[in-house]
Amino acid sequence: MDQGTMIETEAQGGVMAAEAAARAALLWRCWPDGKKSCPRCHAQSPYILAEGRLRCGTCRYTFHDFTGRWLNLSGLSPAQWLELARAFALDANTREAAAAANISYNTAFKALTVLRLAILAQGTDARQLLGPQTGLSGLFSSGKLCPSPEAATGEIPVYGILSQGQRVFVDMVPELTAESLLHFNHNFHLRVARLGHILITDRYKTYDGLVLCGDDRLPYHYLLRHQGQPFAESGSPFWLYARERLRQFKGLSARRFPLYLKELELRFNRQGEDLLPMFLDALCAPIPTSAIV
Repeated sequence: MDQGTMIETEAQGGVMAAEAAARAALLWRCWPDGKKSCPRCHAQSPYILAEGRLRCGTCRYTFHDFTGRWLNLSGLSPAQWLELARAFALDANTREAAAAANISYNTAFKALTVLRLAILAQGTDARQLLGPQTGLSGLFSSGKLCPSPEAATGEIPVYGILSQGQRVFVDMVPELTAESLLHFNHNFHLRVARLGHILITDRYKTYDGLVLCGDDRLPYHYLLRHQGQPFAESGSPFWLYARERLRQFKGLSARRFPLYLKELELRFNRQGEDLLPMFLDALCAPIPTSAIV
């Protein structure tokens, strides 16, 4: 065997070892006690088929180790997921994360959408945010990420920024719509600032401000300029943190907006912490049955 062939063989061996280690790390997060169960009926102790897949002895459903979990929505290998999540935990942008995982920009964008969905799904308000009002559940179906159009239908959701000490919670306010904000701006002198398609308002009830991401349906030219600026523009540490990061996202849509808000909520509340374990746990968590279309 010549030297070039030996080097190539060693490199292949290294890649296989890295894949095996990454798979073992993700499997441990999926099945920490080592006991596997059916993702459909939850019966335990499925049996192993010849090709390595699993079959439930109760309902006869055939599946594999990652079936029904967020990381299975993408075609990434375990090692690619690990590198992508590691880069994302360090606040890398999509292009940087793609380079770290050695995948294309489009593949990284889709995978990071899955990761953001997984992060959002771990919150106490996941059922609400994955409901029909946001349209987020339309981004995935039948175990795959859907290339659904970004054009939104229905009302544009409104979110409230609620500060509690050093922490923040971004809450959907279902009783309000974009039209509500325009009404408050015109008739009650609610101050509103604009960042591209994003609107941020002055204080509203217990919220530091209300925020939404609109689209071409929203008549931005009807906004009235009132003296002063919204409280959040100078008095909300979270909005000052989030505003600069939201500027970096080009073509942010109303549908994907809550994904970025909940990601930034987590990053703000966990500043200084290692986010990789949380990201991996989110990816390995089962997709809520109520969110599966």
